[in-house]
Amino acid sequence: MGSFHPYGMPPPVPPYFYPAPPTMPPPAGPPMQQVSEGPRVRGGDPDAGKSGPKVKLPNFNPEEDVNLTKWWLNISTDPVFNIGQRKEGFWLRIMKGYNSSRGVYPERSQKSLTTRWDYIKECCTKFSEFYSSVLRLNPSGMSDVDKTTEAMARYAAALQKPFTQMHSWKLLKDEPKWEACIGAHSKVHVLDDDSSNAAAGGANGVGGPAESDAPASSGSKRPIGRDATKATRKKAATSSSSSEYISQMNDMWGNKLSLIKESHAEMASHHATMAVLQEKKITTDRELQEKKMSTERELEERRLALEERRLEMEMNDRESRMEMERSRAAKEERAEDKRILSIDLDRCSPALRLFYKRQQEQILAKYSLPPP
Repeated sequence: MGSFHPYGMPPPVPPYFYPAPPTMPPPAGPPMQQVSEGPRVRGGDPDAGKSGPKVKLPNFNPEEDVNLTKWWLNISTDPVFNIGQRKEGFWLRIMKGYNSSRGVYPERSQKSLTTRWDYIKECCTKFSEFYSSVLRLNPSGMSDVDKTTEAMARYAAALQKPFTQMHSWKLLKDEPKWEACIGAHSKVHVLDDDSSNAAAGGANGVGGPAESDAPASSGSKRPIGRDATKATRKKAATSSSSSEYISQMNDMWGNKLSLIKESHAEMASHHATMAVLQEKKITTDRELQEKKMSTERELEERRLALEERRLEMEMNDRESRMEMERSRAAKEERAEDKRILSIDLDRCSPALRLFYKRQQEQILAKYSLPPP
């Protein structure tokens, strides 16, 4: 289908939309290059306003289209100028407003703006017709974005080119002034169809008395020709194709809704199964965690008991060694006391005699004391 303009466009057309059969010729596009016009001169020499060679201006971009659309709505809905204003004055005000808010973009002439607006209006009008046909279908489960996308698909299929005025259509679609323009456009089409039907009826001899009595040169309609007959047949074929397309769309949406319901049911079942598995996993993890904590507590209690027993054994061993040390020291002390008491003082020198005598007296005094 080609690439759509990025300004204000919905997502690409889903692959499940079937293109609608072509129903109308494509609108005439704007000129590829806009040419600035010289100043308008009323009366006098028509070449008086020409000051030099014409300068080619770049094509309109979406920002300029939005600016033009806003000023068209502003001037169209202005209660001061809306009543009784002529076309030239109307577009003169739009041109002044547009150029006053154009920003960095080039200044545009009145002719350039009217030509561009005719193109915007034609594109948006045709797109509004496709959008209205989608709204009339009113398929269930279809969002606003889906409806806009479907209308774009029908537009591109019928006109063989994408809809590039989405930025302007979004500004126009909810405005009463634009709806009035769309209504007037639809009435013009209805009047054209009635005129064609009246001409066909006169050719087939089903006209009223006025048609039969009026002269052929002044009152009667021209009989329908070959091209009109072909167009009528083509229109009937198109209507049949449109009916088939609508039926296919309804079937497609019915199948899609069935698939969505089945998918939702499968998803709900999957979520329920996942919830049960998740709950089992949480319970198993909790049990494993509790078992692990219980084992760790038991191991810690055993370690503390072993540590307490080890400390107790070390203390007992230390006390035993100290008791043995005290016993050995007491034994050595008694042996030394016994040796000192067994010394013969008469055989010692006077100095040693005095020393050992005092030692013997202390030893005897120590052993003569009552036990504690």
